[in-house]
Amino acid sequence: MIQALIFDMDGTIVDNMRVHTAVWLEVLAEFGINMTPLQFQAATAGNTNGELLRKLIDPQMSEARVAEIAHEKETRYRERFRPFLQPVAGLEPLLQQAQQANVTLAVATAANQPNIQYVLDGLDLRRYFATVVGADDVKRGKPEPDLFLLVAARLGLSPEVCLVFEDSLAGLEAAHRAGMQSVAVTTSHPAEEMMIHPTVRQAIADFTQFQLTDFIEG
Repeated sequence: MIQALIFDMDGTIVDNMRVHTAVWLEVLAEFGINMTPLQFQAATAGNTNGELLRKLIDPQMSEARVAEIAHEKETRYRERFRPFLQPVAGLEPLLQQAQQANVTLAVATAANQPNIQYVLDGLDLRRYFATVVGADDVKRGKPEPDLFLLVAARLGLSPEVCLVFEDSLAGLEAAHRAGMQSVAVTTSHPAEEMMIHPTVRQAIADFTQFQLTDFIEG
Protein backbone atom coordinates (compact mmCIF):
# COMPACT_ATOMS: atom_id res chain seq x y z
CA MET A 1 0.00 0.00 0.00
CA ILE A 2 1.32 3.45 -0.94
CA GLN A 3 2.17 5.70 2.03
CA ALA A 4 3.87 8.63 0.26
CA LEU A 5 3.53 10.54 -3.00
CA ILE A 6 6.75 12.08 -4.34
CA PHE A 7 6.43 14.74 -7.02
CA ASP A 8 8.99 15.92 -9.51
CA MET A 9 8.50 19.67 -10.01
CA ASP A 10 9.34 20.94 -13.50
CA GLY A 11 6.95 19.37 -15.99
CA THR A 12 4.99 17.66 -13.21
CA ILE A 13 3.79 20.23 -10.68
CA VAL A 14 3.95 22.92 -13.39
CA ASP A 15 3.95 22.44 -17.16
CA ASN A 16 7.06 24.53 -17.83
CA MET A 17 9.55 22.30 -19.66
CA ARG A 18 9.01 23.96 -23.04
CA VAL A 19 10.05 27.30 -21.54
CA HIS A 20 13.05 25.77 -19.76
CA THR A 21 14.14 24.13 -23.01
CA ALA A 22 13.67 27.27 -25.12
CA VAL A 23 15.79 29.37 -22.75
CA TRP A 24 18.51 26.72 -22.49
CA LEU A 25 18.72 26.53 -26.29
CA GLU A 26 19.19 30.31 -26.42
CA VAL A 27 22.00 30.11 -23.85
CA LEU A 28 23.71 27.20 -25.58
CA ALA A 29 23.52 28.99 -28.95
CA GLU A 30 25.52 31.82 -27.40
CA PHE A 31 28.29 29.23 -26.90
CA GLY A 32 27.98 28.02 -30.50
CA ILE A 33 26.03 24.90 -29.56
CA ASN A 34 22.90 24.34 -31.62
CA MET A 35 20.46 21.57 -30.74
CA THR A 36 16.82 20.76 -31.41
CA PRO A 37 14.46 20.59 -28.42
CA LEU A 38 14.30 16.79 -28.76
CA GLN A 39 18.09 16.49 -28.83
CA PHE A 40 18.38 18.71 -25.78
CA GLN A 41 15.77 16.79 -23.79
CA ALA A 42 17.32 13.43 -24.67
CA ALA A 43 20.77 14.62 -23.59
CA THR A 44 19.92 16.48 -20.39
CA ALA A 45 16.59 15.40 -18.85
CA GLY A 46 16.91 15.22 -15.07
CA ASN A 47 20.39 16.75 -15.00
CA THR A 48 21.34 19.47 -12.55
CA ASN A 49 22.61 22.72 -14.06
CA GLY A 50 26.20 21.74 -13.32
CA GLU A 51 25.81 18.34 -14.97
CA LEU A 52 24.18 19.91 -18.01
CA LEU A 53 26.77 22.64 -18.50
CA ARG A 54 29.73 20.32 -18.03
CA LYS A 55 28.21 17.78 -20.41
CA LEU A 56 27.42 20.24 -23.20
CA ILE A 57 29.96 23.08 -22.86
CA ASP A 58 33.04 22.29 -20.77
CA PRO A 59 33.71 19.18 -18.64
CA GLN A 60 36.10 21.22 -16.49
CA MET A 61 33.79 24.19 -15.91
CA SER A 62 34.32 25.72 -12.47
CA GLU A 63 31.57 25.96 -9.88
CA ALA A 64 31.73 29.76 -10.13
CA ARG A 65 31.20 29.69 -13.90
CA VAL A 66 28.39 27.15 -13.57
CA ALA A 67 26.70 29.43 -11.05
CA GLU A 68 27.12 32.48 -13.31
CA ILE A 69 25.62 30.85 -16.42
CA ALA A 70 22.88 29.08 -14.48
CA HIS A 71 21.87 32.34 -12.76
CA GLU A 72 21.46 34.07 -16.12
CA LYS A 73 19.49 31.16 -17.59
CA GLU A 74 17.18 30.76 -14.60
CA THR A 75 16.51 34.50 -14.39
CA ARG A 76 15.40 34.48 -18.04
CA TYR A 77 13.26 31.39 -17.45
CA ARG A 78 11.45 32.83 -14.44
CA GLU A 79 10.70 36.10 -16.23
CA ARG A 80 9.37 34.30 -19.31
CA PHE A 81 7.29 31.70 -17.48
CA ARG A 82 5.76 34.08 -14.90
CA PRO A 83 2.53 34.78 -16.89
CA PHE A 84 1.92 31.02 -17.13
CA LEU A 85 2.76 30.01 -13.56
CA GLN A 86 -0.01 27.67 -12.42
CA PRO A 87 -0.21 24.07 -11.18
CA VAL A 88 -1.03 21.22 -13.53
CA ALA A 89 -4.78 20.59 -13.47
CA GLY A 90 -6.02 18.57 -10.51
CA LEU A 91 -2.83 18.90 -8.46
CA GLU A 92 -4.11 20.80 -5.45
CA PRO A 93 -7.26 18.67 -5.01
CA LEU A 94 -5.00 15.59 -5.06
CA LEU A 95 -2.68 17.10 -2.44
CA GLN A 96 -5.67 17.88 -0.21
CA GLN A 97 -7.10 14.38 -0.68
CA ALA A 98 -3.74 12.82 0.18
CA GLN A 99 -3.45 14.86 3.36
CA GLN A 100 -6.93 13.80 4.44
CA ALA A 101 -5.94 10.16 3.82
CA ASN A 102 -2.71 10.58 5.87
CA VAL A 103 -0.54 10.00 2.81
CA THR A 104 2.77 11.86 3.12
CA LEU A 105 3.73 14.30 0.34
CA ALA A 106 7.20 15.30 -0.87
CA VAL A 107 9.05 16.90 -3.78
CA ALA A 108 12.20 15.56 -5.48
CA THR A 109 13.45 17.89 -8.20
CA ALA A 110 16.67 18.62 -10.06
CA ALA A 111 15.82 22.34 -9.78
CA ASN A 112 17.86 24.75 -7.69
CA GLN A 113 16.53 26.60 -4.66
CA PRO A 114 15.50 29.86 -6.41
CA ASN A 115 13.39 27.90 -8.90
CA ILE A 116 11.91 25.75 -6.14
CA GLN A 117 10.92 28.91 -4.27
CA TYR A 118 9.57 30.44 -7.48
CA VAL A 119 7.17 27.51 -8.03
CA LEU A 120 6.31 26.17 -4.59
CA ASP A 121 6.12 29.51 -2.80
CA GLY A 122 4.77 31.37 -5.82
CA LEU A 123 1.83 28.93 -5.92
CA ASP A 124 1.60 28.55 -2.10
CA LEU A 125 2.15 24.79 -2.37
CA ARG A 126 5.08 24.26 -0.01
CA ARG A 127 2.72 23.87 2.97
CA TYR A 128 1.57 20.49 1.62
CA PHE A 129 4.99 18.85 1.52
CA ALA A 130 6.77 17.14 4.42
CA THR A 131 10.13 17.54 2.68
CA VAL A 132 11.48 19.13 -0.50
CA VAL A 133 14.72 17.82 -2.01
CA GLY A 134 16.51 19.73 -4.78
CA ALA A 135 19.72 19.83 -6.80
CA ASP A 136 21.68 21.37 -3.93
CA ASP A 137 20.96 18.35 -1.72
CA VAL A 138 22.59 15.62 -3.85
CA LYS A 139 25.70 15.11 -5.95
CA ARG A 140 23.96 13.29 -8.79
CA GLY A 141 20.76 14.20 -10.61
CA LYS A 142 18.38 11.89 -12.42
CA PRO A 143 18.51 9.16 -13.79
CA GLU A 144 20.52 8.35 -10.65
CA PRO A 145 18.16 7.54 -7.76
CA ASP A 146 19.76 9.90 -5.21
CA LEU A 147 16.95 12.47 -5.05
CA PHE A 148 14.25 9.88 -4.46
CA LEU A 149 16.28 7.86 -1.99
CA LEU A 150 17.03 11.00 0.04
CA VAL A 151 13.31 11.78 0.22
CA ALA A 152 12.53 8.26 1.44
CA ALA A 153 15.29 8.51 4.04
CA ARG A 154 14.01 11.86 5.30
CA LEU A 155 10.48 10.48 5.54
CA GLY A 156 11.65 7.30 7.24
CA LEU A 157 9.88 5.16 4.63
CA SER A 158 11.01 2.29 2.44
CA PRO A 159 11.06 2.95 -1.32
CA GLU A 160 8.44 0.27 -1.90
CA VAL A 161 5.70 2.38 -0.27
CA CYS A 162 6.53 5.54 -2.26
CA LEU A 163 4.80 6.49 -5.53
CA VAL A 164 6.63 8.93 -7.82
CA PHE A 165 5.06 11.36 -10.31
CA GLU A 166 7.44 12.19 -13.18
CA ASP A 167 7.31 13.75 -16.64
CA SER A 168 10.76 12.73 -17.89
CA LEU A 169 12.23 9.43 -18.98
CA ALA A 170 15.28 10.10 -16.81
CA GLY A 171 13.02 10.70 -13.82
CA LEU A 172 11.13 7.47 -14.39
CA GLU A 173 14.45 5.63 -14.63
CA ALA A 174 15.57 7.26 -11.37
CA ALA A 175 12.38 6.11 -9.65
CA HIS A 176 12.92 2.60 -11.02
CA ARG A 177 16.52 2.54 -9.73
CA ALA A 178 15.27 3.75 -6.35
CA GLY A 179 12.87 0.80 -6.16
CA MET A 180 9.75 2.98 -6.39
CA GLN A 181 6.61 2.68 -8.49
CA SER A 182 5.73 5.68 -10.62
CA VAL A 183 3.03 7.49 -12.54
CA ALA A 184 4.05 9.16 -15.80
CA VAL A 185 2.77 12.69 -16.44
CA THR A 186 2.64 13.19 -20.21
CA THR A 187 3.53 16.89 -20.42
CA SER A 188 6.90 16.08 -22.02
CA HIS A 189 6.57 12.64 -23.67
CA PRO A 190 3.73 10.54 -25.12
CA ALA A 191 2.26 7.85 -22.90
CA GLU A 192 3.46 4.94 -25.04
CA GLU A 193 7.05 6.13 -24.71
CA MET A 194 6.82 6.37 -20.93
CA MET A 195 4.97 3.13 -20.22
CA ILE A 196 8.02 1.11 -21.30
CA HIS A 197 9.42 1.29 -17.76
CA PRO A 198 8.31 -1.78 -15.79
CA THR A 199 7.58 0.21 -12.63
CA VAL A 200 5.29 2.77 -14.33
CA ARG A 201 1.76 2.01 -13.16
CA GLN A 202 -0.16 4.59 -15.16
CA ALA A 203 0.24 7.49 -17.62
CA ILE A 204 -1.85 10.63 -17.06
CA ALA A 205 -2.23 13.93 -18.90
CA ASP A 206 -2.92 15.70 -15.60
CA PHE A 207 -3.93 14.87 -12.03
CA THR A 208 -7.67 14.82 -12.75
CA GLN A 209 -7.00 11.39 -14.29
CA PHE A 210 -5.43 9.94 -11.14
CA GLN A 211 -7.41 8.07 -8.50
CA LEU A 212 -5.59 7.99 -5.17
CA THR A 213 -7.86 5.30 -3.75
CA ASP A 214 -6.59 2.84 -6.37
CA PHE A 215 -3.15 3.02 -4.75
CA ILE A 216 -3.93 3.26 -1.02
CA GLU A 217 -6.76 0.74 -0.65
CA GLY A 218 -6.58 -3.03 -0.74
